[in-house]
Amino acid sequence: MTLSTDLIAEISDYAHGRVPRALRERQIIRLAEELFAEQGFTGASMDELARRAGVSKPVIYTLVGSKEQLYRRCVEHFSDELSIRLAEAAESESDPALRLRAGIAAFFTYVDQHRRVWEALAWEVTPFAAEAAAVRRRQTELVAGLLAASASRLGVEVDELRVEATAHLLNGAVEALARWWGGHEEMSAEQMTEWAVALVLPGLDQLIDEGRSRRTEDET
Repeated sequence: MTLSTDLIAEISDYAHGRVPRALRERQIIRLAEELFAEQGFTGASMDELARRAGVSKPVIYTLVGSKEQLYRRCVEHFSDELSIRLAEAAESESDPALRLRAGIAAFFTYVDQHRRVWEALAWEVTPFAAEAAAVRRRQTELVAGLLAASASRLGVEVDELRVEATAHLLNGAVEALARWWGGHEEMSAEQMTEWAVALVLPGLDQLIDEGRSRRTEDET
C-alpha cells in the first residue's frame, strides 16, 4: 500500500514545516502501516519512517508518540476503515442474504487491497494481543448488529445469545478463510466471497427461520 495521490497532493500544497498537524498525522499513519506491513513491528524503525515522511524523528514522536503508540494508532485506523467498509456495504442491501454477501465481499475486497497490512496488524505476533483482540471483538459486534438488523427488517425477533454466537462463528470462519487465502493468491476476492457465503448462509437462514417459528408460536 502506498500513499494515495490525493494525500500526496494535499501535502505538496504546503511548504515544508507548515503541513497541518492532522494532515501530517494522517500521512505518518499511512506510511507506518506500509512500513509495518513490509518489515513487521520488530523490524520497522522510526528512523526509516521519518525518512519516508520527510521529517525528523522528534517530529514523529511529537505527533504520534512512541513506536508502540503508533502501532496502536495503526490498528485503530485499520479497524475503523474496515468497519466502515463492511457497514456501508451491508447497509446498501435490505435482504438478509444479500446483506451477508455484501459484507463478506467488502471484507475480502479490503483484505485484497491491503493484504500485508491486514496480516501484519491483525495476525503478526506482537506485544499487542489485546489490541488485536479488540479489533476482532469490534468486528464481531458489528456483524451481530447487522444480523439483528436484518432480522428486525423482516419483523423477526431472534435470540440475542444465538445472534452473538452466530456472529462469532461467521467472523472467525471468514477470517480463517482469509488467512488460508494468503497462501493461494491466485484465488480472487469474488471467489472467496462465493465460498464464504456458501458456508455461512445456511446458518443465517436457520437463525431467521427460528425467529419466524418463535413469532408464529407467540401469535397462536
